[in-house]
Amino acid sequence: MRCKVPSIDQCYRLLKGYHVPDHIVQHSKTVCKVAVLLAEELNKQGENLCIPEIQAAAFLHDITKMEGLNRGQDHAKTGKELLLTLGFQRIGEIVAEHIKLQEGRNSPPLSEEEIINYSDKRVMHTKPVTLAERFADLRKRYRVKGMDKNAIQQILALEYEIYDLEKRIFAKLDFTPRKLSDLLERKWSEKHIS
Repeated sequence: MRCKVPSIDQCYRLLKGYHVPDHIVQHSKTVCKVAVLLAEELNKQGENLCIPEIQAAAFLHDITKMEGLNRGQDHAKTGKELLLTLGFQRIGEIVAEHIKLQEGRNSPPLSEEEIINYSDKRVMHTKPVTLAERFADLRKRYRVKGMDKNAIQQILALEYEIYDLEKRIFAKLDFTPRKLSDLLERKWSEKHIS
């Protein structure tokens, strides 16, 4: 049985209806481009990733981010809860893991959760970047905010997990992580998500 998945137009309406700022919408749009490119290429190599689920989860992964920041809440959790109340259970499940994957998500086949999680880590604001660039920015930002040493250690542990995920993803692809930005530029000049 297929799950209920919002269209791209519905995603835009939801983002607008929940007053998601434009910079987060633009970030989500770029995450979507990265995730769809990876999923399509992985599917060519035998994976069975659901592109509509990936598109919707990419667009909606930060739907409660501003509220989470303002209230000190985990926006992956509140995003999941919101999407469940809207009837988008599967999308909520994917969104729940966009910051941190559940334990044990490191064996084949690759999941939609892993693609969204990785794609989000490859986008800094609206620009695709390497993991090294992204995590350098995260460490810098959280040190400026006066984050405690334990929280910074969690970021470092997350970094190691994401590098392992990157190896798993790109072991199946015929291009390297560094080529991702070039491929995105080529693909999205031919195909456009408006």
